[in-house]
Amino acid sequence: MKVSAYHSYTPLRWSRGYLAVFALALVSLVGALPAQAQTAVDLVIGKGNTPDQVAYPGDVTTYTVTLTNGSHTVAADDIEITDDLPEDHLGNSIFGVPFNVMNTHGTYSYDAGSNTITVSDIDLAPSETMTLMYDVAVVTPFEGDYTNVASVTFPTAWIYDPDLTNNTTSYLLTVLEPLKYPAKSAVSTLVACQNEADAFHIIAGQMNGPILRSVPDGYFIGGRRWSQSATGLPGLVNPNGPGMPNIVTGAPNLVVNDLFVIRNSTSGVADVVFAAVWGYDGLYRTEDCGRTWSVVDFPGMAQESDPFKIVYAITRGPGGPLGYILYASADRGRVFRSLDGGITWDMTMSLPGGSADTPWALAADPNEPGLLFAGTFGNGLFISRDYGEYWERTGNNGIPGEGGMHIFDLEFDPEKMPQTLWAATAQGVFFTQDEGYSWAEQSDGLEITGNNGVTFVTKEARAIAFAKPNDASSLLDYSLYTAIWGAGIFRLEGDRYYTNWDPVLLRNMDTTALLVHNGELIVGTNGQGMFEIDISASSTANENESAEVPEGFSLQQNYPNPFNPTTSISFDLPQATAVKLSVFDVLGREVAVLVNGKLTAGNHAVSFDAAGMQSGMYIYRLETANQTMTKSMVLMK
Repeated sequence: MKVSAYHSYTPLRWSRGYLAVFALALVSLVGALPAQAQTAVDLVIGKGNTPDQVAYPGDVTTYTVTLTNGSHTVAADDIEITDDLPEDHLGNSIFGVPFNVMNTHGTYSYDAGSNTITVSDIDLAPSETMTLMYDVAVVTPFEGDYTNVASVTFPTAWIYDPDLTNNTTSYLLTVLEPLKYPAKSAVSTLVACQNEADAFHIIAGQMNGPILRSVPDGYFIGGRRWSQSATGLPGLVNPNGPGMPNIVTGAPNLVVNDLFVIRNSTSGVADVVFAAVWGYDGLYRTEDCGRTWSVVDFPGMAQESDPFKIVYAITRGPGGPLGYILYASADRGRVFRSLDGGITWDMTMSLPGGSADTPWALAADPNEPGLLFAGTFGNGLFISRDYGEYWERTGNNGIPGEGGMHIFDLEFDPEKMPQTLWAATAQGVFFTQDEGYSWAEQSDGLEITGNNGVTFVTKEARAIAFAKPNDASSLLDYSLYTAIWGAGIFRLEGDRYYTNWDPVLLRNMDTTALLVHNGELIVGTNGQGMFEIDISASSTANENESAEVPEGFSLQQNYPNPFNPTTSISFDLPQATAVKLSVFDVLGREVAVLVNGKLTAGNHAVSFDAAGMQSGMYIYRLETANQTMTKSMVLMK
């Protein structure tokens, strides 16, 4: 029928030619017409992913494919699904091998050569749905929009599908480019989190900034790349809608007091990380290494007259139905406890004195259930022997001011017996072996010698960490590191009770956080970014030393040169001396101090990371009391 503008029609004479054209058009719209042996079945395929439509290299995403038999009366047999995984512009799959596969029907297989998932021999009863779920890690370093397509095929000899439009489905994933670490960030705390693909992300909390998470090792040459944690944190608004790029636009800064990780020994399951935050909801939890977060509810945490929540520190100790108990400290001297891995919490007894004795640091004895220590901000150390139900102030003998000092960090010695607790304080590093009744100071060597030969003692220890190796001892495997405000990183080797601290690196910097990970010491600073020091071998300035003493003083050309963004600077010292190695821009402004302290005689190599600096020529200068040498290098981005 042909419809005119006047809604009248002119009858047509139907010939065989017109009938053929009509049949072809009908087939193109609804599929092949059923043959006598075919059964009409509507097969509907769908696909989605979790947690959202954006990802960074190294992220793990979960895909779900469903197939439904739309017929309420007829079964569908011998069906097959193919899921074509997307490739980048080089022809490589953007995903790694699928894992954590869960398939309800048929036979699953994966062909790495064609990047294709196949599920064959699917039999579906009337109205039945099959489900395929799998995890994949994003392995491509290239940003872009990637679409993967899943489709269903069936034996046309006995199945007729009247609607072919729902036999194919696709899903778009946007891979974003991570960024270099912000050069002026103030790092407060660091943890390493193992994701579902057994790769590690570094998560960094800041004193006034967003939580940052790194891309796992091996994706980029020349340093780590980072993204901002977003989903589930307070006030993060995405102007483009949920799951779309630019998700962190307008994000407020957070003061992160502590990050704590619970290791998960099950392959394919990520670690759990908690973030203790100043304000908002106080405590947040992530089960995918910082990609998404959820609020942790503390009953009684906020009061009607004061809804503000502050959580300072988190630790774990032995006991409970899971084999461990979590503890968290909050404002007004309150301590909370969780027996179910941090899902639910109850408040224990508060420290005496309320807000005056705010527990800034927590430590639980790794061997004695219920034995807890709380380091306060200005009132020394408190102890509980009954899982936090009752607290009392320890003796604090040996600590200046009768214990009235700031305690920034508490760590148990992993190998010293009797059980030894170390404290990083505003007055130096101390240890106790009698549950805090008496303390001994171990701060010798925490000093800086300037270019004029004047020695300055600086003992404000913000963090401590144990790490292997300890080349100076045949009995102890661990060395002790501390981050000193205004003086950089120091190491205590040998017998920790009788030796002095040695400077390692970052002299004159306000170092604030330490993390030992994969043979490296990752260091956070106040406003000067983050640094990584190789401690897999003994070093005193992030260098590789030679036992052979050089004949003279020399400064080598950096390698590589030009560089982006890291390079190595080598120099020789014929004798132990105070050394300063600095970097200047072409206007003569000092932009970095790589070494500033006394080094031993030998060959030294220091790494320089110019992330956050502009391309161009830079001058590096090596100074001792008697000699000065300079060379130039080119940063090319």
